[in-house]
Amino acid sequence: MRESQRLIKETKKKFIFYSALGIGLVVLTAMLGLGFHEQSIHKQRNLQTANQLITEEYKLVTDIANLSEQLVDAKEKLRASLLKTQIKKLLSKLEVKEDDLNQFIANPDTRDVISSDSDDLSIRQAEVSQFISHVKNLLSIENQGIELAKSHAKLLSKSTRGNLGDSLLNLQSNLLTVLSNEASRLNRVALLLIIISVFQVVAVWFFVFRPLYKLISRQHEKLVSTLLEAKSANRSKTDFLANISHEIRTPMTAILGYANLVKKEEVSAEEKLNAVSIINNNANHLMGLIDEILDISKMESGKFEVEPEEVNLSKFLNEIYSLINVKAKEKNIDLIFSNRGPVPKTILIDPKRLKQILFNILGNAIKFTDEGYVEMNIHYFPDTYRLRFLVKDTGKGIEKKNLKKLFRPFEQVDTSVSRQYGGTGLGLVLSRDLARVMGGDVSIVKSKPDVGTVFEVSVDAGEVSGEKLIKNFSTSIVKPENYEPSEDLLKDKTVLVVDDAKENARLFEMYLRDAGAKVSVANDGQTAIDKVKRSYFDLVLLDLQMPGKDGFSVLKEIREDLDFEKPVVALTAHAMEEEKRKTKSAGFDAHITKPVEANDLVEQVSSLIS
Repeated sequence: MRESQRLIKETKKKFIFYSALGIGLVVLTAMLGLGFHEQSIHKQRNLQTANQLITEEYKLVTDIANLSEQLVDAKEKLRASLLKTQIKKLLSKLEVKEDDLNQFIANPDTRDVISSDSDDLSIRQAEVSQFISHVKNLLSIENQGIELAKSHAKLLSKSTRGNLGDSLLNLQSNLLTVLSNEASRLNRVALLLIIISVFQVVAVWFFVFRPLYKLISRQHEKLVSTLLEAKSANRSKTDFLANISHEIRTPMTAILGYANLVKKEEVSAEEKLNAVSIINNNANHLMGLIDEILDISKMESGKFEVEPEEVNLSKFLNEIYSLINVKAKEKNIDLIFSNRGPVPKTILIDPKRLKQILFNILGNAIKFTDEGYVEMNIHYFPDTYRLRFLVKDTGKGIEKKNLKKLFRPFEQVDTSVSRQYGGTGLGLVLSRDLARVMGGDVSIVKSKPDVGTVFEVSVDAGEVSGEKLIKNFSTSIVKPENYEPSEDLLKDKTVLVVDDAKENARLFEMYLRDAGAKVSVANDGQTAIDKVKRSYFDLVLLDLQMPGKDGFSVLKEIREDLDFEKPVVALTAHAMEEEKRKTKSAGFDAHITKPVEANDLVEQVSSLIS
């Protein structure tokens, strides 16, 4: 809306400016054209006047010269008298015309009409004066001076056909040249005016009407786009409401159903505990849905805030791995965390929100991957203090036409009733907005149907000094650099390692075997219970977060049902004090936080066994 208003204001200003400029150019062109037209008319009139004066003067000179010849040849006195009278009248007219022509030539306003040198004009004027003088002399001679009269008549005839006639004809020729030049000038000016007019039309179109046309087109496109978006948003919200209704009703059905089951007296205590666990899990799922919706609402209202704190990155990632790996194991796919280059030991971040982002991205990757693996690669950029997580899966992939839908609220790629995967469609939108609040972003690097997808998550990790960088972080089995086995502190001791993450279990097994212990491994709770039944162990390292029976359930069963009295250690990625208090109150003998160095693990186990 603001952009549209800005465009309208800018176009109005341009319209006013270029319209005023166009009007000014039109007025200027019109004034120049009118001025040139007036000048041309004035010049044309002067040309006509000059031409008429010269033509009349030339005719008078010719007529006088002819009459003078007739006068000399006249035999009769009456005839001679009539000829003299006619010559006098013509001479009088010639003198008037000569005066008019001289005044015309002398006038600065009209002198440029006759393009002759001043010497030529002076010679012409002298010749005309001489011609007039000869005529007057001729008229003053009586009959007895017939020879003298003939001489004057001959001079007049020669003058007419010679210098004087040539001068007058040259003047007329000059007038014709000026007239021709004036016509050419008029043509050039007319062409220039046409070019200016065309330029004005083009300029007005380009600077006024073209922006208006583009603005109207853009406004029209935006209007159509807004209408389509409104329809799409309404349809998306309708789909979302249907979807969220399904997402809410499904766990509510379980909650209400198992709540009624708990009321029945004939239900066993174990079934009631199982029902309570199911009710608790579904209630937590509902709380998650509500939190997502509230977070989206806060984001849109601009009231969302993050609470950064110093976080141990390795412990943080191990905790996420421990929690999310349960889903990966349920689908029998591998979950791998690794680093590319040194990563910070501690970062300044809001752990709750970063965990929320990674859970969403990793959860989606696992949800849409049926076989293969999901890998998260961590990369730190010290120049910008940016921490990047690349999440790659070998899942379904996304078609190019559906990529736009991923980051729109309330939209999902598949909104059909028969869709294969659940969810609200808010996870990616919320993750992206959270990442942006934390100085980063969430984007798709690439995706190909039936090949997989790569997501990039970036956040501002805060300033970290070089001494606080760690070189290796991996959930795969890789011996640390400069690793040296501990002494035989655990020689002949038997240890059970219980961890659903096979890579972690194998790593701990390697540490303990190098210290001389005999190690057995279990990857789930029930297998651990069966091994405790059959074998003797000096100590049990027990993961807390496992599919099926978790660590707390396993501890309770081997303590109460199997009377296992040897040390049981909670080996977990949960490092919060409340988690340590929880494991202690549950009966664990110690709490070891992942990741743990080999020597630390061996020393703690040794101190508990001895």
